[in-house]
Amino acid sequence: MSRLQEIETRLAQIRQEAEAEGADLEALTKEVDALTQERAAIIEKEERRKSILGKIANGSVGAPSAQQPPQTADNEAQRSALEFVKNNRMTMEVPQMRSVLLSGGTIATPTKVSGINDLPGGVCSIVDMVTVEDCTGMSADKVALVTVDSSASANTEGSAASTSEPTFAYVSITPTTYSLVSYVSNEIRRQSPLNYTEKVRASAVKALRRKAAAIITTAAITSTHGTEIIASAVGATTLRDIALGYGADDEVAGNAVLFLNKTDLVAFGDVRGTNEKKAVYEVIPDADNPNTGIIKDGGLSVKYCINPNCTALTGTTNTSTTATLPTMFYGVPSALKLDLFGPMEIKASEDYKFAEDLLAVLGKASFGAGLVVKGGIVKVSLAKAT
Repeated sequence: MSRLQEIETRLAQIRQEAEAEGADLEALTKEVDALTQERAAIIEKEERRKSILGKIANGSVGAPSAQQPPQTADNEAQRSALEFVKNNRMTMEVPQMRSVLLSGGTIATPTKVSGINDLPGGVCSIVDMVTVEDCTGMSADKVALVTVDSSASANTEGSAASTSEPTFAYVSITPTTYSLVSYVSNEIRRQSPLNYTEKVRASAVKALRRKAAAIITTAAITSTHGTEIIASAVGATTLRDIALGYGADDEVAGNAVLFLNKTDLVAFGDVRGTNEKKAVYEVIPDADNPNTGIIKDGGLSVKYCINPNCTALTGTTNTSTTATLPTMFYGVPSALKLDLFGPMEIKASEDYKFAEDLLAVLGKASFGAGLVVKGGIVKVSLAKAT
């Protein structure tokens, strides 16, 4: 039996011992730490041995004119993965974090490794639509927006032209540090260092995207720079009221998206016309991304995105007598801004869910969001209670 097999056997024994009544968890934890470090060293040594043998096999080592191969992205990824196996800690810099946010979090992950199965869907696509900016080193991001545009006026010959200057306001986006926890199976440690690292990183990124979607939604519905319409239920004219109530009086804005709870999407599909048989709206999900699609009302087509962070208009009662209750909202997503104020730190720990044999993945990141265009969204709200 190899030393690596002995370590795996002992780790399995420790798992059983930890579940026993009166187990010395402190001693077991120290032994586990020592064994996992030894295992990482053995794996690293084996990877280096394979690398050397591979170079010899392809002639890059041992030949008279052999040169040291340049450092490649694959080699760097392998080095980072081995470092993570040793220290259970890595950092995702802002450009990389921004990339995975905008790409939908599509990261290469290992196969044939069991984890915790998420609920279907998982992450609202609003994260892929908004403006994302690197604000590393800034204590806050102050964004100027026009609240009243300039206008032309009549001019009499021989007299000075009157001027109408635009009016400005500012949106201050400040960072908040969030701790993002997720769990994966401890069995992924049996994978190669690179696959193990990617699995942990993918888990942390998904948690990051979920939190980002939540704060973007909060920024949209709480901003004083948006507009509001009042509705009590999804009806035959609701889509037209929202779409035509957005933007200036002289336009119908394009590229806008309706963000709504799934309950309200179902309600749109349930609306019937005067004959009570024909549906008023046609809901067409996107085959490639089923949490987005189009709602059609005759010649009017509106893009939608399911957002679980939105309160459902359908079946909800506003109990407040002082404030309306925002539900779905509609607008051009680029009017919303997500600022990343520093790198994301990722740590893995066997201690927190030791008895369940789960690996806790803790990510820490600082970010904030805001609506940076006057009238950039229109929210659909329930009226105050009377």
